[in-house]
Amino acid sequence: MLSGQLKLMSYTIMMKTKTAIGITAAMLLMCGWSGLTHAASRTISAIIPWQGEGRIFQIATDKLRFLGTLEGIMYVETAEGEMDEAFVRCPIVQDIDVNDQSTSASGSCMIVASTEDSAFAEFTCEGRAGLCRGEFKLTGGTGRFAGINGSGKMTVRSPVHALAADMSSGTVLHAAVGILHIPSLKFTLP
Repeated sequence: MLSGQLKLMSYTIMMKTKTAIGITAAMLLMCGWSGLTHAASRTISAIIPWQGEGRIFQIATDKLRFLGTLEGIMYVETAEGEMDEAFVRCPIVQDIDVNDQSTSASGSCMIVASTEDSAFAEFTCEGRAGLCRGEFKLTGGTGRFAGINGSGKMTVRSPVHALAADMSSGTVLHAAVGILHIPSLKFTLP
């Protein structure tokens, strides 16, 4: 099942970004997060350029809700300068206040380094239109990431508020893009 999810995520990301992600996927399967498993406790910096799609719903006279999925590639840099990649998919809920432009979001992520090695995470954030700050928390994993836990402060940049402003309730949003940045993600492996 996980192998099928990895293939689906790989195909979806390649079609959306039209870049050389096929090469990245091959490298990922060969070495996936290899630099992260040499020690029990680590700190990394991670950035996830993502694309999203979902639906926009009006849930009050002055509030919109985005229900959808963010997907992208997590680029991880360790303190030693190593760079590794993993596929990420996060179903999310984001609320936007159209009057004061405040926003809040929460999501759960599956981070796939290979068919055997995945990590799971949750995040929450609050902020204003285009900028949401919060916490990214690793909650478990499989393979080399079994028992992983940790967390770090994160920032999400997104133009969803601008795209959603003129949409009617139930409209499908296909072109949301943004960046999720975790400058200091501290984690432990058993």
